[in-house]
Amino acid sequence: MTSSPHVTIIGAGLAGLAAARALHHAGWRTTILEARSRVGGRAYTLRDGFAEGQYAEAGGEFIEDIHGRMLALVQEFGLALDPVRGMDEWTRRLALAGKHGEADEVALWGFDLAAEIEQMWRELAKLGTAVPDPAQPLAAPQAQELDRQSAADWLTGLALHPLTKQTFTARLRSEYLAEPHQLSLLELARWGALYYSDPEDEGASFRVRGGVDQIPRRMAAELPDVRLGAVVTAVQSNKSRSWVSFQQEGRQNSIETTCVVLAIPPGPARNITFDPPLPAAHQTMFHKLNCAPVTKVMIQYRRRFWEEWRWRGSLLTDLPITCTWQPTMSQPGDSGILTVYTGAQAGADFSAMSDQGRIVTAVTQLDQLFPGSAALVSHARTIAWLNEPFSQGGYALFKPGDVTAYWQMLRQPWERMYVAGEHTAVHQGYMEGALESGQRVAEEIKKRWN
Repeated sequence: MTSSPHVTIIGAGLAGLAAARALHHAGWRTTILEARSRVGGRAYTLRDGFAEGQYAEAGGEFIEDIHGRMLALVQEFGLALDPVRGMDEWTRRLALAGKHGEADEVALWGFDLAAEIEQMWRELAKLGTAVPDPAQPLAAPQAQELDRQSAADWLTGLALHPLTKQTFTARLRSEYLAEPHQLSLLELARWGALYYSDPEDEGASFRVRGGVDQIPRRMAAELPDVRLGAVVTAVQSNKSRSWVSFQQEGRQNSIETTCVVLAIPPGPARNITFDPPLPAAHQTMFHKLNCAPVTKVMIQYRRRFWEEWRWRGSLLTDLPITCTWQPTMSQPGDSGILTVYTGAQAGADFSAMSDQGRIVTAVTQLDQLFPGSAALVSHARTIAWLNEPFSQGGYALFKPGDVTAYWQMLRQPWERMYVAGEHTAVHQGYMEGALESGQRVAEEIKKRWN
């Protein structure tokens, strides 16, 4: 073995690829071990199974205008972006308490629901002022007190109509994959500061034209040693080196390395044997922190029936389907796809169904809202991230107490091991966060080992 430093990265999602790419460009030898047969992790585009060349994102999808790392990669790789309408699009059309229509239909709801939703965003912006720096939530003056509370505690105390609160609950289920009582109020406040500080500014959102999986594939193409189907089983370390054991094509293998980046979610990390064992605090963190359940059902219809309803495809509901949007807004063809996005408890329930059962349930619930739509279905695909063994959920859920318990530890290396992934990032839950974490770890490694 040569004396040049070598890093082994466990996981070829965006976090692992970002770490490897930064280190490779700095002259390090890098090896990525990826359990799946593809790169990208939860950045995964589905193309097969749809007509007219249309596609939909099974995992990460949206890039916000403040996601500088993702935007830089899009530009570097010569890719194009398609705009997505502002976040208010998901609260424009609602199905709540057996009613279905636009939020500003006062006669339908019996009060000005649209105005109260605007007030809801102002309340969230106000909550965000409790966290002056969303990158340092533990420095917030009331961090401990906020983290002991849940989003439900805060929501209960707001002087808003029950249907307004139900709208926000549906948003929590779809955006944070959490029931209100499951989400730390400190984490919600942090997000209020990061994304909702100006309720008048919706920001701009984008999708990658042609599919987001182009980004991880191009990142991987630059790297000299990416091994697919390599399931890591153990990491052993001493004062001078580390060894990573993995199974590939039925054979047991081992790599000697300078240091290791653990760029996989907490659930799969629990399947790796560490020798010596992880510090007790890290063991507790990995066993208690989880990614939340979420499913996507992507339904292709022979025609875009929603245009007949003067509807653009985005819907928020108190039904199990929870949330929908249209990924084919900028794609050509007579057909169109609606994505049904279901998180929190309903996401767990959907995950327990068979793929066909989940598709039928989603199609049926949409047909109840838009009669006749079921007869137009041509194709459908679905994924339950909780059931994916190398993800075990959508993205990290920080319950009451978790932020103060784990925020620093998630970013703290031990011995020769570094942790990356969206669960360790400021922009947690986003592809931007995965890149952020990988680049952070790469900088830490270069400072320590160069």
